Amino acid sequence: SGYLPHIVYSVANVSLSLHLVYQRNTFADERARVNAQESVLQSILDELRSNSSLSPADLQRLRRLARNPVHKEEEVMVEEKISWKDALLGR
Repeated sequence: SGYLPHIVYSVANVSLSLHLVYQRNTFADERARVNAQESVLQSILDELRSNSSLSPADLQRLRRLARNPVHKEEEVMVEEKISWKDALLGR
C-alpha cells in the first residue's frame, strides 16, 4: 500500500511520455508531408512559368502527387468495443 502512489505516478509519467512521443512523431510526419506537397506545387509553378509545354500526363501526375492523401485509418472508422480485460491483457 505504501508503493501505490509511486505506481500511479509512474504509470501517469509513462502514459504522458508515450503520448508526447506519439504527438511529436505525428507532427514530424505532417510537416514532412506538407514540405513534400509544397515542393510538388513549386515544381508545377516552375513548369507553368517556364512557358515550356507541359504534357497533360505530367500535369496530371503532379496534381496527383500534390493532393492530400487519404489515410486508411480515416477511411475505415469502425467503433469497436474493447473490454478492460482486453485492454490490460491484450488481444
